[in-house]
Amino acid sequence: MTKPIDWQQILTDHRIEYVDRGPNVSRGELNIQCPFCGSADPSHHLGLNLDTGWWSCWRNQNHRGKSPIRLLMQLLRISYLRARELAGLGDDYIDPDGFDAVAARVMGRDQVVRMEEVRRDFISLPKEFESADRKLLSGAYTYRRHLKYLENRGFPIRDLPKLCAKYHIQAAHFGQYRDRIILPYYVNGELVTWTGRAIADANVRYLDLSVEDSLIPAKQTFYNHDCLITGGRTLLVVEGPFDVLKLDFYGERCGIRAVGLSTNSIREEQIYLLEDAVSQFDRVIIMLDAATNLGVVDSMRLKERLSHIPKIEIRAVPFGYKDGGEMPPRAVVNFAGELG
Repeated sequence: MTKPIDWQQILTDHRIEYVDRGPNVSRGELNIQCPFCGSADPSHHLGLNLDTGWWSCWRNQNHRGKSPIRLLMQLLRISYLRARELAGLGDDYIDPDGFDAVAARVMGRDQVVRMEEVRRDFISLPKEFESADRKLLSGAYTYRRHLKYLENRGFPIRDLPKLCAKYHIQAAHFGQYRDRIILPYYVNGELVTWTGRAIADANVRYLDLSVEDSLIPAKQTFYNHDCLITGGRTLLVVEGPFDVLKLDFYGERCGIRAVGLSTNSIREEQIYLLEDAVSQFDRVIIMLDAATNLGVVDSMRLKERLSHIPKIEIRAVPFGYKDGGEMPPRAVVNFAGELG
C-alpha cells in the first residue's frame, strides 16, 4: 500500500502558501493557488484533498486530477523523476490519472504502465491507407487530388518522394479517412497514433485516431518525436504536423529539427519530453502560429510554465507568414541561417 503523501510538509518545505481553514476550505483539504492558472490569479482556488491527493481548480474544470506527480511538476517546476522522488513514490507506483503510464511508454519505462493502458502491444496502419511515396507518386488517377494538395502546401513535386518516405506519409481514398493525407506518429520507432488531414473543405480538418485506439494520443506526445533522440543545433516546437514537415524537412541540413504539439498549447506530458530532450540541442524555440495571436498574458504564462527548462525561447513566426507550414523551402533555409 502506498504511503500517504505529506502535502503539508512538502508545501511548507517549498514555501508554498496554503490555507487550511476558512469558509472556502472543505474538510480534510488545503487550498493553494492553482499552478495551472498561473500568477495572473493569486487566490487560493485549487482544493487539495489530504487523504486522496485529488485536486481541483474552481476556476477551470480542466485543472483537476488525481495525479500527485502532475501537480508537483507544475507546482514546483520540477522534473517527473524529481516529483516522484519528492512524493516518496517507488517504481511500482500506479498513477490514478495514468500520467505515469503515458510517461513510461513514451520514455520506454514500461514497468509503471497500468494494465488497462496496455490494450495491445502495437497498432498498425489500416489496409486502406496507401504509402504515399509509392502509390501517390505512381501517377494513379485516384490520388491526383492528394498530390495536388501537397503541392499547394508548398512542397515541390521533386521533393515529395523523399518527404513522404521520410515521414511515412500515407494517403486514403476510401473508408473513414477518405480524401485525407495520413500523418503517422512514431515514438522510439513505434507507431502510436495517426491523424488524417482533409485535402478538401471538411468540418473536421484533422481527424485523429481515437484516444482509446491510440497507444499514445497525439496531444500527449509530439509529431516527429524521434528527432528528439538524434538532436541537432536548434529544436523548433510548433503547432501542426505540416509546420513540422516544412521546417524539419528543409531545415535539418542546417541543424534545425522540429516537433509538433498538435494543438496551440503545451501539455504536461510534452513538457516532460522537453525536459528530457533539451540536452540534445543548443537551443529550444517555441514558435506558435501567428493566427493564434498570443497576447502578453498568454505568452507570459507559457514562459512561466517552461521557466524551469534551460535554453527555452519563445519566438514569433517570421513576418509575413501565419505559421511554419506557409514558409516556402527557401524561406525555411534563410530562417535557419538567421538562427545561426
